[in-house]
Amino acid sequence: MKRPHRLIIPAALSLLVALSAAQAVSVSIATVSPLTGDQSPTGIDLRRGVELAVNARIAELKTAGIDLTLIPFDDQASATRGEQIAKTILATKSILGVVGANNSSVTNVLGEAFAAEKLAFISPNSTNDALSTHNWSNFNRVVSPNAAQVVAAANYIAETLRSTSVYVVSDNTAYGNGLTRGLIEGLKAAKIPVAGYVGVSTPAQIASVIKKIKASGTPLVYFGGTDDVGGQFVRDLRAAGVTAQFMGGDGLDSPSFIQRAGRGTVGVLYTSVNGPVNTFSNYLDFTGKFRAAYKTEPSGVAVYAYDAANVMISALKSSITGATLPSRAVVSAAVRKIDLPACFASDKADCLTITGALAFTSSGERVRSRLLIMKYDEMYQAKMIKIQTVNAADLK
Repeated sequence: MKRPHRLIIPAALSLLVALSAAQAVSVSIATVSPLTGDQSPTGIDLRRGVELAVNARIAELKTAGIDLTLIPFDDQASATRGEQIAKTILATKSILGVVGANNSSVTNVLGEAFAAEKLAFISPNSTNDALSTHNWSNFNRVVSPNAAQVVAAANYIAETLRSTSVYVVSDNTAYGNGLTRGLIEGLKAAKIPVAGYVGVSTPAQIASVIKKIKASGTPLVYFGGTDDVGGQFVRDLRAAGVTAQFMGGDGLDSPSFIQRAGRGTVGVLYTSVNGPVNTFSNYLDFTGKFRAAYKTEPSGVAVYAYDAANVMISALKSSITGATLPSRAVVSAAVRKIDLPACFASDKADCLTITGALAFTSSGERVRSRLLIMKYDEMYQAKMIKIQTVNAADLK
């Protein structure tokens, strides 16, 4: 007796599924950010933003025959650690794209390491101007560079605050040094005297410069650096009785800065490439998904990381045809060709950007980005003072 054909069909289907799975291409995206240490709140948000984007597109990619895995790396905000991570990433051939780093100093290390293989990487938060001057065809960033921040800060100091002098302080990082040196040039052009310029990174150095600031009588202190040093600096400054206006860059745009600065947070001004999440077009949809996944509120870094991840995923998808793994150079070229429109999640199912239209120049800068001037109020809430669009062409 012949066996019914219905018994053969499930086996045939199983074989087809197995063949389909065998033909799927396994690729990875890595994140590089501080997941432990003083800057971990920002670094974890970066990883979460990427993770959210990856999880949202897993099914779409599987349908296209792509198995995507996220591999997070903890750089502890250390350039030295970044060097070791870069070696590991380069040796892991399935990694075709990287979102990171957070700190400009680490991003610089990654850029030097990845250049030869043209491994695509997109930074959601590194703003050092020099990063886009090395002719790295594989480097891109989704935020404005420091040049945009210092132009906005210098103009605000001259035209709105009308400060008679400014004491400039850096946290001795590549980010802080780039920001402060750029600001000094802007102040010079505006003919505003610099009362002093120093670098601080330890409690002893902070205590020393506070004495100098107090003696100078300057009405404004500008700090270029990250939230860990900045938070302690402004807290100690207020404890010492210094009432000068305090202003900084986007390193102060962080919940951890508020925790560290305490009451000293009130009145602090800062320029931000991020800003409050509710200033983005699709913040409701994004925030809802973020809260559901992580039971907490997202920061602006998470938003930019989400968009950076979507650029990378889209580039991967366009680069992979069949079961062959594309070269890293091919993926880098695909990233540069990405042109995502501004959109609203409620209008389009394929809306991939939260921060607006997203495309890159030949040097890796975002074609158009935005910059905000923010101020912390009595409730420790960041309020937007001014918003402006920055064209990459205007920063050359």
